[in-house]
Amino acid sequence: MVDYKRVLRLRAEGVSQRGIADVLGCSRNTVASVFAAANAAGIGFEQMADLAADEVRHLLLPEPVKTVSDRVAPDFEHVHRELARPSVTLLLWWNEYVASCRATGGVPYRYSFFNEQYRRWVTSTGASMRVPRSPGESIEVDWAGAPMSLADPLTGVPVDAWLFVAAFSFSAYAYVEAFTDMRLGSWIDAHVHAFETFGGTARFGGTARLLIPDNLRTGVSKSDRYEPALNPAYARLAEHYGTAIVPARVKRPRDKPVVEGSVRFIANQVAAVLRDRRFVGLAELNEAIFDQVAEINARPFQKREDSRKIVFVRDERPLLTPLPAVRFELADLRKAKVGPNYHIQVERNFYSVPSTLIGRSLDVRITSHTIEVYEGGQRVACHARLGGVRGRYHTVASHMPEGHRHRLADCNPGSTERSGWPGPIYWCA
Repeated sequence: MVDYKRVLRLRAEGVSQRGIADVLGCSRNTVASVFAAANAAGIGFEQMADLAADEVRHLLLPEPVKTVSDRVAPDFEHVHRELARPSVTLLLWWNEYVASCRATGGVPYRYSFFNEQYRRWVTSTGASMRVPRSPGESIEVDWAGAPMSLADPLTGVPVDAWLFVAAFSFSAYAYVEAFTDMRLGSWIDAHVHAFETFGGTARFGGTARLLIPDNLRTGVSKSDRYEPALNPAYARLAEHYGTAIVPARVKRPRDKPVVEGSVRFIANQVAAVLRDRRFVGLAELNEAIFDQVAEINARPFQKREDSRKIVFVRDERPLLTPLPAVRFELADLRKAKVGPNYHIQVERNFYSVPSTLIGRSLDVRITSHTIEVYEGGQRVACHARLGGVRGRYHTVASHMPEGHRHRLADCNPGSTERSGWPGPIYWCA
């Protein structure tokens, strides 16, 4: 800081403005401003000789008096929360703010100053990192790192269980479930269970517009920076529930910041709380996990208002995509050739198709409950999947040739469909 008293002393000694600037290491403009202030006040070094340097400075250039602004300061925390809602922009919110100020007789900020003040608030609070996405936009999914332990209910042998985590990017509302493996079947079932839990009741949906998984092999067959290849079954799940899969980029944890934090949080909270309990069977472990996760979701935020559950129920659940009427099932796709008895063989059981398709190779979709048969994308037969003893037949009478249907009517009057025969339906004992 320039010593104004020394400037006046050097001036009294006849030193030029350039010389004073060189001696004190300041600009000539600063020296000129001190000269001008002294001339305006009509004082020189003689009048300042007994004063301290700070007193000389305040006497020549007093601090400007701060005026209290009569403009209404916005609540930028509320502004930031509102901007996370769909279709809300700064301009829209500023217009509402101006209307509110005028209604109460206040003076609003100009739009440019409003934007500048909001950006300063975001920078000072780091708020942009707390609300990265809009409500109902995306769900981040992943497996937790360290496995938990349970005892096999039949043998008592310890079994590892891995945690599946699904968390909304906006509210951080989480769903967690344990599985004894991280295979594709468990991955698909975990998503289905999470969607149904998020839906809550029939009048709300259960899926977001986007699914953000890690580039794990279960969901992504081939990792790529720009076009990762999705597992076909995982892609069918997304299509069934009306959502899109956007895998996080490799080595970019910020693409899914909520679930990265939730994985660590769940590992530290749920696993730590349950560390001394012994669980027999997966159902008992998951019951305890659900209780702990419900408590975490209801716990108030430390740096935000409300809780995960309140924000989710209020802001996200009404925006979710409705669940389809039929639950998605993981299906095995195969080819099967129709035999002379118009049946195809699937896992050593036999299922009928229209007799006009004898000799053709058809597509078969196998789920845990059904056998569906397709020709060129059109479904031609659907059967309940047979279990138990192998070598059984499931035959629909309408699939049979007309002559066989008459023979069936003679053998079994009134019958239109038979299941479980040890041979073709048209064979009579």
